[in-house]
Amino acid sequence: MRLVLMLLALVALAGLALAAGRSWLGPVEVMQALFSGPEGVGRMLWSLRLPRLITGLVAGMCLGAAGLVFQTLLRNPLASPDVIGLTQCAAFGAVAALMAGLPPMAGAWVGAVSAIILLGWLAAHPREGLAPRAVVLQGLGLALLAGAGTEALILRAGDGNASMAMAWLTGTLNGAGWPEVGHALWLVPLLAPLFTARRILDRLELGDDLARSLGLRVGVLRAALGLLAALIAAGAVSLCGPLGFVALAAGPVSRWLARGRPDPFLAALVGAGFVTLADVLARGLAPAALLPTGLYTALIGAPILLVVLRRQMSDKSS
Repeated sequence: MRLVLMLLALVALAGLALAAGRSWLGPVEVMQALFSGPEGVGRMLWSLRLPRLITGLVAGMCLGAAGLVFQTLLRNPLASPDVIGLTQCAAFGAVAALMAGLPPMAGAWVGAVSAIILLGWLAAHPREGLAPRAVVLQGLGLALLAGAGTEALILRAGDGNASMAMAWLTGTLNGAGWPEVGHALWLVPLLAPLFTARRILDRLELGDDLARSLGLRVGVLRAALGLLAALIAAGAVSLCGPLGFVALAAGPVSRWLARGRPDPFLAALVGAGFVTLADVLARGLAPAALLPTGLYTALIGAPILLVVLRRQMSDKSS
């Protein structure tokens, strides 16, 4: 029932996103524009708002699912891509690729995979294997290092590339068109395996020893799921920049909706809802200013995260 309600809420937000902007459209106008094609009012919808909506939905789904996967694998609600340094490394790779004239998504993937390998090496214990708490602590340092590297790249870039990179680093869907939709659709096949991994994540959360007793190859599954989550998170960063708090907040919110169980599909829907709502606010509250979507994801995600975490702490204490 909660999944159905979340789907209905996401459809409503998508309709609102198509209507919002400097020129607001009514429900009838939106439907007419969708079916009439890119002519008249439909041109604004098909060339600007629809590709922006699709890009934001895919990016939000990727960040939401990736956040839940990392939080489950490391058994820590703070272990999201933007806390353990993965988002910052992906941003560094994307900016480096942009400065070199290469596809930003390729650079983001290289940065994210490098972060995963480096964290695995830094946080590995010779006897106990991967230490989840060490991943979070090492990731904080890696995030600071990658952020400093990104700033150094921007300072050495020309005015045009520097201004483009600075705008992108705020997390924005401004300028998203059909080419970005094409890049976003590349991430959908990577999302599909995570949607079917609900039971695996549920068992991995029980602990390594118990998961092995249930027949799971813990090391292989953790590496495969972590790599997939890193790739989709980096892909989302390459599309619209680092959108803060989406990956961090989507996991706890989806767990609350799923009564404490890890559900990547539900987390993806929550992430998509966060990004879509933030984009509606960005275009609806100040359409002339074109404020970055990342500003509103932080304003939405941070209070929700605090409330959900507070409720989870109260449930555990009782």
